[in-house]
Amino acid sequence: MQDMPGQWAAQQHQAGRRLCLILEGNNEACQPLLATRDVSQYRSLYAETDLAELAGEGPVILLLEQMNEPALLGLLQQPENNWGWLGSLPSEDLAVVTRHWRDRLLVGLEGTQSMYRFHDNRTLARALAYLRPEHRPAFLGPLVSVCYWHEEHWCMADNPAPGEHPVPAPAPWLNTPNPNAEAILHANILRYLLTEHSEDLVALAEFQDPRVWLVQVLEQARAWQWREPEQLAFLVVRRLEEATRSSVIRWQPLVGEEPGDHFERVVAQWKLTGGKDE
Repeated sequence: MQDMPGQWAAQQHQAGRRLCLILEGNNEACQPLLATRDVSQYRSLYAETDLAELAGEGPVILLLEQMNEPALLGLLQQPENNWGWLGSLPSEDLAVVTRHWRDRLLVGLEGTQSMYRFHDNRTLARALAYLRPEHRPAFLGPLVSVCYWHEEHWCMADNPAPGEHPVPAPAPWLNTPNPNAEAILHANILRYLLTEHSEDLVALAEFQDPRVWLVQVLEQARAWQWREPEQLAFLVVRRLEEATRSSVIRWQPLVGEEPGDHFERVVAQWKLTGGKDE
């Protein structure tokens, strides 16, 4: 066990707090840890929610009596596996903290909801790095302190006002920027072009690195405030055709032209010059 979790746990014990573990339900350490506890000492966080059918695979929260359990030591020795994180509570009652995270589990409008992976230490780390101090209580709720692995080292963060807090609208942690978003977008676009426009992509690669070319195209999209998937797809595909064929489009916006109007005008121009919807 590395020093940080042990030191953090000792501080929490000395302050009279109870330790808990948020753990991926499909982790191999889960069953050994649950086997030594009665039902009052753990909760399935998906149970009694719209994701109840996934309760067996979803995350669990369980109380820790000591830090030297073999299964727990195994987790702490492999934090890079991103299995979850540690927290401290003012009491052994798991009802409040369970309700807190269940209230934050599903995001979006009914029918189009998605899961918020609060049990992933990477998600937790990004949120805590982004949130202002006054937003931490609504995010962490009854948790007094948390200890988690992030970017090759252990971190800890305290809650300035532990307790029950309603979910704010909008929830600030849902706007946390994903540091990998740009790389994911680039990879997805190149994958799409390779599948749907492979001949043009191969032709481009003969005289320019497609990755460098794509960076330049997306910089243009950012400058023009073309953010919608339809706008990005049009710009990337038409620019690729322009780079490898004789297609020419007058791209530049007019003075004072709004981004949406600019996009519609360019699409209309393209159609008039022989373009067609794919």
